[in-house]
Amino acid sequence: MFFSDDVGVVFEPFSLLHCLLFVLILIGIVLLYVFRDKIANYKHERRIAKSMALFALFWEFSLYAWKLGNGITDWADVLPIGLCAYTLFVGMYSLFFKNKTTFAIGYFWTWGAMASVLFPDIAFSYDRFRFYQFMIGHMFFFFMYIYMIFVYKWYPTWKNLKQSIVVLIGITALMILFSQLTQRNLMFMLNSEGTPFEIFEGGGYLLYLLGVIATAVTMMFIWFLPFWLYHKKHPVIETTPN
Repeated sequence: MFFSDDVGVVFEPFSLLHCLLFVLILIGIVLLYVFRDKIANYKHERRIAKSMALFALFWEFSLYAWKLGNGITDWADVLPIGLCAYTLFVGMYSLFFKNKTTFAIGYFWTWGAMASVLFPDIAFSYDRFRFYQFMIGHMFFFFMYIYMIFVYKWYPTWKNLKQSIVVLIGITALMILFSQLTQRNLMFMLNSEGTPFEIFEGGGYLLYLLGVIATAVTMMFIWFLPFWLYHKKHPVIETTPN
């Protein structure tokens, strides 16, 4: 039953359990900030970083195993196609290989992780494995980026934001094309499927797309605000990262 894809206890948005998840996120952020220097100076820091990346990979593969074990074999449901999946793999690569360039692109997409925890598109709750896989997965890959910010002191710049937007626009264009060709709702490029993007439906497909894209870009600007304020006080000369 625990690994079943049949919904048992239905997840209730903004319930005590839901609020607890955000408390855990805040605790994780605070702990990473408080111990950032100790972690950075620890002689086995790279082992910690690589272990985090490998755990994220293992946890993602547990999702594929769960799907296959429950007979979910459709390519659109099995393949890691979505903003969170792309952010996850970019984060794993960045952390494992300590690559600042890819980190700076993927960071601006992490708002999707918080949006997924805030508005989860699953009905499973604490009595099903899928609930833990979904919530831990999204929270953990968010922590990977926070780790790189606090421990490595990687602070995204305006140039990084522009690069991230360009890459995401390219990905979005491909998802729109493939969604139209296959009639599969990749990255919600056809409809909202009950997500908050539903507010953009009703005015035609073009307006829906513009609303989704505008929301993503707006969130990326909001995600940049803390670093914009930091760079206002600590100006840097932007160069190509090593």
